[in-house]
Amino acid sequence: MQSFIKRLLQHRDQLSQLEKQVLDYIIRQPQRITNLKLDEAAKEMFVSTATITRTCKKLGFQGYQDFKLQLLLYSREDNQVESHDLSANLAFHTKRYEKDIREVLNRINEEDLNKAASMLVQARHVEWFGVGHSYSVCWDASKKLLLLGKSSIARIDWDDLRSSASNLQKDDLAIFVSYSGETLHILEYAHIVKNQGTPILSIVGTPSNHLSDLSDFVFYTPIEHFYYKDVDLCSRAPFQIFLDLLLLEYQRKHGESSSASK
Repeated sequence: MQSFIKRLLQHRDQLSQLEKQVLDYIIRQPQRITNLKLDEAAKEMFVSTATITRTCKKLGFQGYQDFKLQLLLYSREDNQVESHDLSANLAFHTKRYEKDIREVLNRINEEDLNKAASMLVQARHVEWFGVGHSYSVCWDASKKLLLLGKSSIARIDWDDLRSSASNLQKDDLAIFVSYSGETLHILEYAHIVKNQGTPILSIVGTPSNHLSDLSDFVFYTPIEHFYYKDVDLCSRAPFQIFLDLLLLEYQRKHGESSSASK
C-alpha cells in the first residue's frame, strides 16, 4: 500500500487546491474510500463529485471506480504478501495479467489498426522511443519491422535518442512507448520530434498524459498498476500485443500496396 500511496503523491504538484484536499483524504483514509460511493465520498470530503472524478483522472485512473478497484487490489496484495499464501498470490497476479490482456484486445479495432498501419507504410524511416521497461518492447517491435523491410531502429542511449529526435524528417515516423506518458526524457524527445514536424504515434498505459497531447495517434491500453516497494512490476505485455497486431496489419497493407504498384 505504501508504494501505491507514494505513486499518488508524485502527482500532487499537478493538482489544484481542492484536488489536493481529495488526495489528502485518500492518503488518510485509504481503507474507508473502498467502501464509499462517489456521492458519499464527496460529502465526506466537502467537494463535488466532479472534483473527485477529475482528481482520479489526474492521478492516472479512468475515474473514481477505477481508482477504487486499484486501491482494493493493492490492499488485497498487502494481505496476501503478509500471509505468504503462494497460491493466493499466483491467483491474484494471474487475474491481473488476464485483465491486462482483455483490456488491450477489447480496445483494438480495425479502424485504429488501419490508421496506425498507414502511418507505418507512409514513413520513410521509423524511430522508436522507449526508456526503462518500455525499451525492450521497442527493441522487439523495431527488429520485427526491420525484418519486414522497413528502416527501423530502437536506441537505448539517452544522448543517441536526443540526437535521433533532432535529425528526424517530416516523412519519418516516431513511435513512443510509455507506461505513464509523463517520463521526463520521453517528453523531452517528444517535444523535439514535434518541433521537427515528424508524425508521432504513441502507445501509453495511462490516460490523460502529456505525451498523448503531443501525439498524432495514441493507443491507450489500461495496465494494472503494480509496484512491489519501489519496483515497477507492471506488465508491458499489452503494448507488445498491440504492436504485434499493428505489424501484421502493416504487412498486409504493405503487401497490398506492393501488388498494386506492379
